[in-house]
Amino acid sequence: MLATIFRSVIRQARRHPLYVGLNVFGLALGIGVFLALALLVRFEYSYNAGLRDVDRLVRVDGISTEPGTARAEYDSVTFRALPFLRQDFPEIVDAARIKPEDVQIKQKDELASLDATLADPSILRMFGIRLAAGTDDALTRPDGLVLSRAAATRLFGTSDVLGRTVTIDRSGVSSRHVVTAVMNGARGPNFLADLEMIIPIPPEDERTRSCFISWGSDCGSVYLKLRHPSDIVSVQSRLRDFIIRRASGSGSGDSSLGTHPEETFALNLVPMRNARFYDANVVEASNGADRNVIDGIGLVGLLALALACANTVNLSTARSVLRAREMAIRKTLGGTRSALFAQFVGEAIMLTAISGVLGLALCEVLVPEAATLTGESIAIPYGFVLAVLPLIVFGCGMASGIYPALVLSGTRPAAVLAAAKMPSGGRAAARLRDGLVIAQFTIAVTIVIGMVVIHRQTGFLRSADSGFARSGLLIGRAIPIKDVTIQRRVREALRLVAGVQSIAYGKLAPNPNSTSQSDYSYVGSHGTIRVHLLRDVVDGGYWNTYRPRLIAGRWFDDIHGQDVWPTYGKDVHDAVGNVVINSTAALRFGFATPADAIGKVLDARWVHVTIVGVVADMRFGSPRDPVYPGVIAYDPLKGRPYEGPIPAVRFTGVPEQEMERRLDRAWASVLPDVSAHFQAANERMEDYFRADEQRGRIFALGAVAAVVIAALGLYGLAAFSTARRLHEIGIRKTLGATSGQVIALLLRDFLRPVVIACVIACPIGWAIMHDWLSGFDERITLGPVSFMIAVAGALAIATLTVLGQTLRLSRAEPARALRAE
Repeated sequence: MLATIFRSVIRQARRHPLYVGLNVFGLALGIGVFLALALLVRFEYSYNAGLRDVDRLVRVDGISTEPGTARAEYDSVTFRALPFLRQDFPEIVDAARIKPEDVQIKQKDELASLDATLADPSILRMFGIRLAAGTDDALTRPDGLVLSRAAATRLFGTSDVLGRTVTIDRSGVSSRHVVTAVMNGARGPNFLADLEMIIPIPPEDERTRSCFISWGSDCGSVYLKLRHPSDIVSVQSRLRDFIIRRASGSGSGDSSLGTHPEETFALNLVPMRNARFYDANVVEASNGADRNVIDGIGLVGLLALALACANTVNLSTARSVLRAREMAIRKTLGGTRSALFAQFVGEAIMLTAISGVLGLALCEVLVPEAATLTGESIAIPYGFVLAVLPLIVFGCGMASGIYPALVLSGTRPAAVLAAAKMPSGGRAAARLRDGLVIAQFTIAVTIVIGMVVIHRQTGFLRSADSGFARSGLLIGRAIPIKDVTIQRRVREALRLVAGVQSIAYGKLAPNPNSTSQSDYSYVGSHGTIRVHLLRDVVDGGYWNTYRPRLIAGRWFDDIHGQDVWPTYGKDVHDAVGNVVINSTAALRFGFATPADAIGKVLDARWVHVTIVGVVADMRFGSPRDPVYPGVIAYDPLKGRPYEGPIPAVRFTGVPEQEMERRLDRAWASVLPDVSAHFQAANERMEDYFRADEQRGRIFALGAVAAVVIAALGLYGLAAFSTARRLHEIGIRKTLGATSGQVIALLLRDFLRPVVIACVIACPIGWAIMHDWLSGFDERITLGPVSFMIAVAGALAIATLTVLGQTLRLSRAEPARALRAE
């Protein structure tokens, strides 16, 4: 039987190379795209799965429900909670605090930046971090240090670095550390995979940093290991009582959250196995991925495979009528239906196996491209692929071969041999082919609609009004030294750089690393309204540098004495000052228009401020999150230092990279041991756009594959229809039909299923993309443009696909066409 199947496949390839070639190539493309996208989905679903005892690992998130703001969950939490959690919950068997840290490494008089974190010594054993050298107690030394192999090689030129010393600069403070361990590569993808350096948490930080001693502050993440996975639910159910018991107080000190902390603060346990998808809805989480998007990518791969199978069925049913007489003769000579059925299914599986080998080769090409598009370290696990590929081959072979086998094996010899012409397969076969074309193009057009909407949305986010002028704006790192003289010297050095128009200091900047927040109250006609405001402190150059858009009132100036933010101190009560708020804050306080806010007084704990201006919202954070209500205070940096001021520079007449180098040199003239790292505002916000753009490119890959596969099927059917309708066209032309009329007739027939597919795909695409866009605070209007682009593209591709066959048939000479039949 195998020899018969092999000879039959070879014979069909020689007799009908077009059909066989389209079958094999289309199915290979579907298999290759499916494998590549399946590996991407597998990567995302296996995230964190390689961590030791992952089912018992949780992250403690902080949930804030402040007045006038929406409930928000953060993947960072106060470190003050950890010792109390250990005391109150015996289910906790291990814990680790992890705080990302901006450090500079000075090696051979050069500064280098590494992806570093401060952590407890338990981080190594708790997560099962593999070590190439050293032991799990490597961080018990206060001056210990753990490097990744890549970081060690980058710093020293070798990974054999145990005992080497490294000088680290943290916020302007240098310290020497000894390399006590070297990390191997991670076990699969996880949130620690890109970590280059781990430093023990300094005891001084634990004594002085607010996030270690205050419930109202945070700076990193807390991870717990529980005794059993079932303990997660048990501990979660008792966390509210824990907050009431441990975080309550008078509220007058920094260490408590007031008499009812449960009203504004909560803790949530996030299982690490599911954290990858959960973090898509966590504010500012850096490792999140939208499960719906990942599932959508997997669905695109599955649909590409289904399209390829449908394409094979379509072409096989069309080709089967060409073999009807062969089957009739074989049945006349004694061939049984079961034997013929097995032969045709075997042929389909053999062709699918050839396609599978080509698809695997295509996967080799597509996976590195997918890794580049997504920025993830996706590799091809050949054990997994070689185990799955035979199942794909068998499944696709059966799916694409059963129906043609049933049709051919059920051929009635007498009817076929008595017919004057080759059978066409009947109306049922024609309807099946049209239905499959409709299904193929419905899927393809839906994917194209998604691709277009994603592309337009990401383009919109990049160009949308952020409330400040992003072009020509460079932003440096926060100045770590709290010395007003140093801060002034840095500002002056930057101001004197050729090409600089203006320079500003502020506490916030695009993609902020830290925030300062306070409650403000307004007493109006409807009672007291409390709103939690994000506070920025700016200097005199802010207006010309960021160029915010004033929509009511005025900006700060030195003429009005109360514009200067009052000095804070424990002995200061009832201080007064002026502020500017953003339009979201004006809305939260209940003002009908921004102009109504001018002159109104807001009360904080120790200061009364008058609103003198309202600016349009400045979006420094993710476009998925609503803009936080904000207040801006003015401090000209005359008598007191800022705490971590962030310099921003507006420049002109100089290429961006050259200006970055000039600013870095000016900064180094004052702070030679601290890297300036000036970046464009758009570059600082790149993280907010990158994930959607990368996954949009994956959808584009799927869309191209879907359209190509659908076009291949349409081309094959056009070739079949051309051969079957040659006699009809000859008669039409004999009766006076022109070539133009013939072309119009044929295009109408060929494009009818494509038009129907477009009609079906548009509402489906609208529903899917409307749901996706709802996750953005700023988004495009889902108007007809995206659908028109997708439909026009599908019709254009379909027209070009069948145009060659249509033109050839319309130009056929009537006499030759009739004689051929």
